[in-house]
Amino acid sequence: MIQSKINVGISNSFCAQHSGNQIIQIKVEEGCHGNERLMCHECIVNSRGLCFAMSISEARERVEDLKSQSQQQILSLVSLMNQMLAKMKEKTQSLQSKVYELISSLNSKFDQFQGELDSLVEQYNNCDLIKELDTLNKSPNFILKEQFLSDSNKIQQLNRSYSSKISNITLTLQTIIKDWDVQSEFDTIFNQISTQINNYKKQNDGQTQVQEIKQQKSCWAIAFNYSDSIMAAGCEENIKIWDFQDKKLVDSGIILEGHSDFVQCLTFSKRQNWLVSGGLDEKIICWNQVSLNKWQQNQVLYTGKRDIQNLILTPAEDQLILSHDSKIKLWNLNIEQNTISFKQSLEMHQSNVKFICVNNDSTFLISSAQDNKIILWSKQSPNNWSYQCTIDRIQKDCGNRICFISNSTFTYQSDNQGILHIFMIENGRLIEAPELKVRLQQQNKQDGTQLFPSIFNNKKMILIQKHNKSVYILKRDNTNTLRIYGEPIHFHSRFNYGTITNDGNFLVIWSYETKQFKIYQIN
Repeated sequence: MIQSKINVGISNSFCAQHSGNQIIQIKVEEGCHGNERLMCHECIVNSRGLCFAMSISEARERVEDLKSQSQQQILSLVSLMNQMLAKMKEKTQSLQSKVYELISSLNSKFDQFQGELDSLVEQYNNCDLIKELDTLNKSPNFILKEQFLSDSNKIQQLNRSYSSKISNITLTLQTIIKDWDVQSEFDTIFNQISTQINNYKKQNDGQTQVQEIKQQKSCWAIAFNYSDSIMAAGCEENIKIWDFQDKKLVDSGIILEGHSDFVQCLTFSKRQNWLVSGGLDEKIICWNQVSLNKWQQNQVLYTGKRDIQNLILTPAEDQLILSHDSKIKLWNLNIEQNTISFKQSLEMHQSNVKFICVNNDSTFLISSAQDNKIILWSKQSPNNWSYQCTIDRIQKDCGNRICFISNSTFTYQSDNQGILHIFMIENGRLIEAPELKVRLQQQNKQDGTQLFPSIFNNKKMILIQKHNKSVYILKRDNTNTLRIYGEPIHFHSRFNYGTITNDGNFLVIWSYETKQFKIYQIN
């Protein structure tokens, strides 16, 4: 099969509003259509306020990419069908060869039979008088009768012989044709293709909702334990423990009380049922499960200033990292010995730190804040972090969620637009890869909340990304390219919070609008 090169032309390169002016940009805002999106220099000068647009080359690249993806989708399906048809054709050709061989053999037997019958007639054309002398004294009727009986007996023998030979050939031929039910085989191929199409549709749905369950009180933090059998959820100033069984949340009846204001951060150990929480009351509380239905506080820390915005465990679970105000604070941690001790404070941001994330190797820590800066921190010695470099972000866009999608690559979501920027860490510097950036569907909407951090699942190579009123699932390939997977999940409110199970199979989102958890199975 020939896969043609994608070619995106442009049928009209002149502005409709200002005749003769060359198009230089394309407007990507909602509410305009077709030629209304084409902008020349004069259109740009005359535009008022913030205008979301892209260059002609960028638009062409985006269309080429979408067309290429569309072609790849249908190409894989067509290739599969062609492979099946090729096998069917190969079998047909093999059958054709066998049938031809049998029919040729059948015709040969007919010819042989006909020849031997003709020879019975032709035997009377020439005879030897000497051999016929003994017939001269016999009655002609007797001779004719004797000859007929002899000839008819020969015909019967030939008939039996060739009947057996022809029967063997025709039975073989009938068996081959009977065994080959072309319609049945074609129906099998059709069903296989239909199954592939249905599987494709199911996969590209991205997710399937499997449950809804009420929690009336606000939830701004969710975490799953290491085995995905327990979910802890913020329940205003308390923590509610849910059992997660057979794709469903079941109320365990357990409520953890200890905070005096909203719980805003929850993090579970990946090794045991140990939980840490942070809230607007400036407290960090460590919890552990002591029996099936009992949890206890084993540490309470007071940060002393402002509410806790972020709270994460390093992958080795030897440090607890939190942010509040403009500071990032690190605590050395030993879960087994139940000890926590303050290690250091990272103080380079000038305003509230919005998000922090550490890579899998615990070699880099990234932070974004309302000072429009992204700061990269590196681990120079065991449990000791230091400043590496800074990126000053776009003016009037303090940025939002950040998340590592590999040890040296992370995403950064702008706040004013639904655009995911991709950065690489190279030689201690942060390098943006503009060709990898992802535009979300609601890209021109401001997010406006710090709820629901970006979550990357290494097992499934998927990124969960909230923006505005929607939650997106994106898949990452080996080149760190992210693609939106299925349709986003839309809500009527920007205020929702969610997380993904450790195995990457389920997404749980609490919606402020409906006051309920929605559980989605990721296809």
